[in-house]
Amino acid sequence: MPLPPIFDPIVNAPRSQKLVGGALGAIVIIAAAYFLLLAPAQAEVAQLRAQLSSLQSEITRNRAIVADLLKYRREVAELEARLNALKDRLPGEKEIPTLYRTVSDAATASGLGVALFQPRPPVVRDYYSEIPIALNAEAGYHQFGEFFERIAKMARVVNITEIKLNGLNRPRVPVRAELVLATYMYRPIGAPPAPRPAGAR
Repeated sequence: MPLPPIFDPIVNAPRSQKLVGGALGAIVIIAAAYFLLLAPAQAEVAQLRAQLSSLQSEITRNRAIVADLLKYRREVAELEARLNALKDRLPGEKEIPTLYRTVSDAATASGLGVALFQPRPPVVRDYYSEIPIALNAEAGYHQFGEFFERIAKMARVVNITEIKLNGLNRPRVPVRAELVLATYMYRPIGAPPAPRPAGAR
């Protein structure tokens, strides 16, 4: 099929002009391909690379946060286990009367002649309440030592916070002791204080 007459100047042009025209046409096609196809693709690739770099940085940060979170969760679990172990050693509000009876029984079983056993009002601290118990008794040194040993072996925490010893001129009960014992009750933040013991002023 013959070409339309419009292409006659190109077909009949000298070979050198055809080469120049072909080169110019190729340059135009390449430039058009670059500006229409390649340049937008390169811009998109650069944008995607920037997004990839940002996402990789975010992933690295998040991995560090997750590692710290796991570490903190382990620490929290360990602290909760320690807190529960300590709470197990502190009497609950319902156990206080039983604890009073146990301390009183320990004094009697050790041979102490108890003249005063008086729980005092609790002293509220940040996370616990300290419950003092005044105890006056007469006995020998060995009986007091046995009483202290019984107190130390109790499942619940009972400390001797004050001790005052006076000698007596009696061979069977040579010592009078005025003691203040203390037990502790766990108290969550914001919890009301422990009730005052019966008979305390």
